[in-house]
Amino acid sequence: MIQLFRNLYTHRHALRSQFMVNIKTTITTTRLGVLWWILDPLALMAIYTFVVKIVFERGGPGYHIFVLCGLVCWQAFSRSVTIGAKSLTGNASLIRQTPLPLHLYVLIPPVVQSFFFLIGLSIIAVWNHEALGWHTLAAPLLIAPLILLTFGLGLFLSILEVYLPDTGKLLPYAMRLGLYMSPVLYSPERIYALEKLPDFAKTLYALNPMLHVITAARDALFIGQMFNLRSYALVLLASLVLVQAGLSFFHRFEAKAPKYL
Repeated sequence: MIQLFRNLYTHRHALRSQFMVNIKTTITTTRLGVLWWILDPLALMAIYTFVVKIVFERGGPGYHIFVLCGLVCWQAFSRSVTIGAKSLTGNASLIRQTPLPLHLYVLIPPVVQSFFFLIGLSIIAVWNHEALGWHTLAAPLLIAPLILLTFGLGLFLSILEVYLPDTGKLLPYAMRLGLYMSPVLYSPERIYALEKLPDFAKTLYALNPMLHVITAARDALFIGQMFNLRSYALVLLASLVLVQAGLSFFHRFEAKAPKYL
């Protein structure tokens, strides 16, 4: 972990350059530019709101904002993990030309997606302005666990993608399963209230870090209250542990990785 911070400082200029290049590239891949990153979560919100409220007659007051909070968080997470998994194979030519430590390539996608995550949070804050307050200022703090979680997962997945190229093909299915296993479209209380679900399954469900990130976003931007700082701290700690484990795994296999790129 200490070496990571040293590399961040030593290569800060290269990282800043890569961040700007990735932002511009991501924006220019669509004709709508930044507007797409505003319309995309809104379009998904409209679809899920129609299915849940109109078709299944579920949801409740303000369900569109409720689901938008979940979608903004989940999209930032899933895109960071998906792009991070291909951060080595997708930058093979650049890796051969620059001395940038390999694990920093994995860090760039989560940082880039955090920029678009802020755009999503801003959309929710403006739309649901009735819930604005001092707690709203704490919402950007959710960037930290998102970056750490996706960076940690990316360290594992990027190496697996190098040695097992089919990893990237299986990842979309895992992300789709994760979408429904996380409280994006529903409240976690619905899971806890299921009598047929055994207690150990509910405990495992509660260990999902995205459950707490999404809940915190809804507390701050939908309900209009400060999120649970204890849960936030625990997720942050778990994310740091994941990053440390990911770095250990990554450094074990990174030496031979360029030969497979």
